[in-house]
Amino acid sequence: MTDPASALSWPQLAALLDRPLGSEAFSPLAGRPLVLVAMASAAEASTADLALCRARLPQLPCPIIGIGACRGSAAPAWSALVDTSCADRASADTLVRNCLRNPLAAMTLVQLLRHNARAGVEDGLLAESLAYGVLQGGAEFRAFLAGRAGAPSAPAADAAPAVLIRESGAGELRITLNRPQQRNAYSVAMRDALVEALQLLDCDAGFERAVIDGAGDCFCVGGELAEFGLAADPATAHAVRSTRSAGRLIHRHAARIECRLHRACIGSGIELPAFAGRVTARADSYFQLPELSMGLVPGAGGTVSIPRRIGRQRTAWMVLSGKRIRAQTALAWGLIDAIT
Repeated sequence: MTDPASALSWPQLAALLDRPLGSEAFSPLAGRPLVLVAMASAAEASTADLALCRARLPQLPCPIIGIGACRGSAAPAWSALVDTSCADRASADTLVRNCLRNPLAAMTLVQLLRHNARAGVEDGLLAESLAYGVLQGGAEFRAFLAGRAGAPSAPAADAAPAVLIRESGAGELRITLNRPQQRNAYSVAMRDALVEALQLLDCDAGFERAVIDGAGDCFCVGGELAEFGLAADPATAHAVRSTRSAGRLIHRHAARIECRLHRACIGSGIELPAFAGRVTARADSYFQLPELSMGLVPGAGGTVSIPRRIGRQRTAWMVLSGKRIRAQTALAWGLIDAIT
């Protein structure tokens, strides 16, 4: 097998896929946990190559990363076949390193995003939770936990409520994430309190709209890392996600919900707001999906909510790269609706 970090042309890739059991050569188990493909080589490919790649690539168990751009009338068809793309080989280096470091999580991510591009919200949330649970029991997540200083332990209970709820007049429900000393890290207590707050929209017809914001310096820095690894087992954790999903409730009432973001919006700090009908952010905001570095995929609904705003390929780039994007880029992509 050739170097997994070397780029193939489209005809080369088609020829490899056309071999008996050719697709099995591309997976974390076969020494090639990603595919780099030179997009400009589409000009050299045949109609038969395109048909074969269309049939085989959606089932390939690894990320397919396009390098450069392809041109011509068939460019959209070729571009749709990759999971994400980079302008050149140098800009793909971070994605390659991350895929090689956690190949099982990278594989699971792109499989999940391909599935969720075809699925509805409920089916997408189910698939995400199952995939997340599988990775929770995997070697890559265990390696992340082992690399942390000290054993996982539940953080001390917050002195103040993790979520503040108040009626701000004219039928508006104000929901504020309220762990400012922890930069609003999304803890179990915060999740449960947020779910209870959002359930008011089901129970009280007097609330015409809701605004979700965050206290302190940041909107939300993502999951409370001190709680990672504390779940009794992945199956029980899946049961909890199936019944205590803030993302599902935000989606249900999206037309009535506005999220107002500032500063760090990491992991669940953007996965949940992306379900809302309107998302605004201060100019100092930034957005990041770092879960791959933990051997995981987004688990707060991000593989459902974020692709519906910015597309499957940009979502894959955010997770595979782990890089931050700023408010202006988020606005241009449609991740947020306005900068305030």
